[in-house]
Amino acid sequence: IKYEWRGLMNSQIGIIYASMSGRNEQISKYLEQQFIKLDQSVDRHEISQFETEKLLDYQAFIIVSYTYHDGQIPDEALDFFDDLQTVDLTGKPYALTGSSSMKHEHFGRALDYLDQQLVHLGALRASAILKINEDADRADLARLDALCQQVIDFNQLRTQHLV
Repeated sequence: IKYEWRGLMNSQIGIIYASMSGRNEQISKYLEQQFIKLDQSVDRHEISQFETEKLLDYQAFIIVSYTYHDGQIPDEALDFFDDLQTVDLTGKPYALTGSSSMKHEHFGRALDYLDQQLVHLGALRASAILKINEDADRADLARLDALCQQVIDFNQLRTQHLV
């Protein structure tokens, strides 16, 4: 799904998601709609169908993922995770969010692993990691709204060389 705003491809925000139950796909769609409401161009992809080097085309990106089994990166995200090492993400803003279950010992740990990898590669986290317990409620949606605004604000500060 692709939306363009004023024809500026590199003002685009990428949303890459992994979803088994459908919750994270719904979160990715919600984020997409919020960015559109904020006049941002958005590009949304399922993680197993996404070429990692395309991250370089975005001004900022958001990864939406669940945590698999015993705190692991989802199987469909493993190639993406490994391929991150081949891309220079120095200075690239990102955010992480996703639905997991607090019933699991390692709630949202895949997001922590992704964060460690992205920080190691020089990317800049634009917002705190947002872990959602199962289905997003009203409070979670408000936090997702704030995440969208934080990504936009962080990116504006970065382009003004203040970050």
